[in-house]
Amino acid sequence: MNNSKSGYKTLKKNTIRLLTLIVITQIFLSSIFLITNGYGDTIEFKVGFGAAPVIDGIIDGTTGEWDQAEKQNINLYPNITVPENGLAIDLWVIQEGLNLYILVRFDLQDHGTSEYDNEFIGILIADEVSNSDFTDAKIVQCSNISENDFKYLDYHINDTEYEEDIIPNGDGAAHLDENQITYEFSMPVKDTEDQLQDVYLNYNRNYDFKIVFGNTALYPDGIKISNIASIELQYPIFTPPSLDELIMLISTIVIFSTISALYIFYIYRITQLKKEIRRIRS
Repeated sequence: MNNSKSGYKTLKKNTIRLLTLIVITQIFLSSIFLITNGYGDTIEFKVGFGAAPVIDGIIDGTTGEWDQAEKQNINLYPNITVPENGLAIDLWVIQEGLNLYILVRFDLQDHGTSEYDNEFIGILIADEVSNSDFTDAKIVQCSNISENDFKYLDYHINDTEYEEDIIPNGDGAAHLDENQITYEFSMPVKDTEDQLQDVYLNYNRNYDFKIVFGNTALYPDGIKISNIASIELQYPIFTPPSLDELIMLISTIVIFSTISALYIFYIYRITQLKKEIRRIRS
């Protein structure tokens, strides 16, 4: 009987210990998740290549323009180091040719109210040398969101001053559909016209992109929430030409080679004829 009681107590203790361990593990994993979703340097994208989307704020499902994008769901927070009271957004990233494309989409019940008529989404870019120093800002600023009125702005950040670029690079657009708004951006990779005011994006490099949101046309004072994503840009993938393209290329080479040969032969015959005329006259 004593052995049974002793065994029962031992089993009870082991069960309590196991439950305690499970609770501690759950709390630990939950903390990791919150930190991962809160701190920007843990949100990582290794971007692939795909077809270029049209920058109009509208996702065209018939063409599948964003189907090949790397997609994540993240939160924007008032304080990145304290991941609380976040706004959930869809963040999509894709490369094509010499451009990087970024999409931000989210739902907000207050869309359509005067408070959010002048909202904006900005993409701040840090140079690879200093990932904590954001010096380039691409912003889509709405002026009358219910009418889908917006403008694309390109700024150089000097300390805390936002100075509009002399030569704007990239493009951006926004579109509101009921309570869901979509922001789309494009920015050049290895094709930046003004390397003094823009971060020069290069292949096979990691860059920090800070996604910021606000509801007034003030920078940086209007920024309410943000988060950071680290994006690794890839080298373009070589795509062999299709059979039609190959036939066209070979045909073009043959035609121009034939024309060039005939032209050279024509010049040669003219030269020989002139020599023959001179010989006869002499």
